[in-house]
Amino acid sequence: MWQPGQILQERYQLQKQLGKNAGRQTWLATDMQASPASPVTVKLLAFNPQMQWDELKLFEREARVLKNLNHPQIPKYRDYFSVDEREGGGLPWFGLVQKYIPGDSLKQLLDAGKSFTEKEVRSFAVEVLNILNYLHKLSPPVIHRDIKPSNLIWGKNKQIYLVDFGAVQDRAKAEGVTFTVVGTSGYAPPEQLWGKAVPASDLYALGATLIHLLTGTSPADLPQRRMGIQFKDKVRITSDLADWIERLVQPAPEKRFSTARQALDALSLSTLSPVLSGGQAGQEPAFYGDKRDNFLGGKGMVSFSDEEDLKLVLSMISRACISVIIAFYFGWYSLLFIGALIVQESHEKPANQNQNNCEVTCPVD
Repeated sequence: MWQPGQILQERYQLQKQLGKNAGRQTWLATDMQASPASPVTVKLLAFNPQMQWDELKLFEREARVLKNLNHPQIPKYRDYFSVDEREGGGLPWFGLVQKYIPGDSLKQLLDAGKSFTEKEVRSFAVEVLNILNYLHKLSPPVIHRDIKPSNLIWGKNKQIYLVDFGAVQDRAKAEGVTFTVVGTSGYAPPEQLWGKAVPASDLYALGATLIHLLTGTSPADLPQRRMGIQFKDKVRITSDLADWIERLVQPAPEKRFSTARQALDALSLSTLSPVLSGGQAGQEPAFYGDKRDNFLGGKGMVSFSDEEDLKLVLSMISRACISVIIAFYFGWYSLLFIGALIVQESHEKPANQNQNNCEVTCPVD
């Protein structure tokens, strides 16, 4: 239907098709009315007889929600429009325009055979959690409900962007009504499949996404035990990170972190554990299946995952030393001051005593 070079709304010139599925197309286009002309993403939805009404409602909801969002790692809303049947080849179309983010989705990178390091995965987790912290703190909270590798763009600037808000839930309008079941198998938590989503549902999807990045296998294809994804034997990461991810993907929402901020704080603390601990009995010293040089090159010493960890620990040690030195000098000068007062008082007492004795015993001329 649509071809490169076509112009929509006398403004958006289609350049390259980025994606296509039933009744939907995504295009890279040029906004010719912008100064200077700038690249945009145009999502098009065909209103055809086979389409379910819920699809249009979700598309319109995505546009409405995006219009009110303002976060540097969520592609900015530009426009929403409709195309009549005459121009749309016999079907009405709806269009959503957003700022274009040059880069590749994590799904594209996985399909190309890329392996992700623990450092990269930690960085992705921090960035997504900061985005979720922003979304979940809005009034009403915005729950994405479809976090997965294909909806995370790794930009050319090495930042992660969250896209595709077509499944987004506005909780203020969801209470007490029937939900449309959305999400993707393997990434959607159990409660979401029953039509209920909470902020912790996005955390589950993030955890499942991180598992996919670390294992190279979709979480839907990994073994499960009591509805929990079994992944620890298939990754080479620090035990603390593995435990943190395991909590994200707990089947019961109340066993996960309750907020993105809580998960972010726990992740920040977990970066110190491999540095300060050589591991527990029956486990590898700090890493699952990863051989690394120990600090100062010795065995049984403290292990560091990278140079940044070493710098962090040295900084902590130096601050602790400075605190001890300050406390020492403060205590020393306090003792000197108290000692001086005692000495002064001891000299004053005999003089006062002699004066009193003189007043009693000395004869008067």
